[in-house]
Amino acid sequence: MDKVRLAVIGCGTISQLNVPGYLKHAQCEVYAVCDPVRERAERRAKEWGIEPRIYTRFEDVLEDPTVDAVELLTPTHLHHRQALAALAAGKHVSCQKPVSLTVSEADEIGEAAKHAGVLFRVTENFIYYPPLVKAKEMLDGGVIGEPSMIRIRTVAGPKGSSPDYSIDPGALEWRRDPALNAGGALFDDGWHKYATAIWMLGDVEKVQAMVTKTDDYVIEAPSSITWKFKDRNCLAVIDYASALEMEIRSKYFPLDEFFEIQGSKGTIWVTRCSGQMLDLPPVMLHTGSETESIDVPSDWIEGFNGAAADFIDCIVDGGQPSLDAETSKKVLQVTLAAYEAGRLERSIDPSAMV
Repeated sequence: MDKVRLAVIGCGTISQLNVPGYLKHAQCEVYAVCDPVRERAERRAKEWGIEPRIYTRFEDVLEDPTVDAVELLTPTHLHHRQALAALAAGKHVSCQKPVSLTVSEADEIGEAAKHAGVLFRVTENFIYYPPLVKAKEMLDGGVIGEPSMIRIRTVAGPKGSSPDYSIDPGALEWRRDPALNAGGALFDDGWHKYATAIWMLGDVEKVQAMVTKTDDYVIEAPSSITWKFKDRNCLAVIDYASALEMEIRSKYFPLDEFFEIQGSKGTIWVTRCSGQMLDLPPVMLHTGSETESIDVPSDWIEGFNGAAADFIDCIVDGGQPSLDAETSKKVLQVTLAAYEAGRLERSIDPSAMV
């Protein structure tokens, strides 16, 4: 295949980050866009400078023989049905995270992907974000020795500082409905952090958590989740806090994240992701006697661009993009285990989440 003809399913807020990487890929054509609100699809197409085929029904996209692949940028409760239908139609599938609401749904997607003869992956921009890619490269190279701890701090504010990135009206409505969303920030945004830690250091043995539930279903702060990695003397800590009277300096979402990976010989910091609150280099290496500043591209959209490129490259050249169906199920199990650990106030084996 010399060019992948892609259909973008869902033209809401997140499409502003997911689609540009496809537009710039020489072997990808954004052939179609689909949204139940036709005006929104038309507006996005105009913003992207393209004249694609426009659909308002997902089923019509699947019946179009010209479409090779779909990028599902739809609410989580639709992923299971849409992924199964797209795989059955012989389309390569890239699906927005989380993969599904339940483990049984993830199992069905995995079985369908196994027999479909096409690619399935969950889009995970964090693992393509250049500062985190550099951190993993140093970690795998033994630069900081044997890792013993990874800490991921997230602070949520009321708004970001950029006028250029707009959040569509109603974008949070389905997220606040327990019937349509399995959790709040720890389920939705937390998925990124669990997936990144697993990508860096492997599978999870057990999870503990203190989870705060608020009147706002989405916020879930302050909360803290810890776990032990399998076959490693290494822990992870993920902290969530809210600062609803503090503006977050960010071009995109009002979130600020900070990664710290501690090893026997040194420490790696990744000082930014969504937010840009710290006036520091994006990656820093501390070895006790000296500190090295490492400058790599750190605009948050670069992770999305990398994710798009990997999906297209794997379709063209053969191969499987990161976060296949089985890995995505494991991330979902950890995500759900955090809630169960908080509810029961004890450790949970994520593999027991079924």
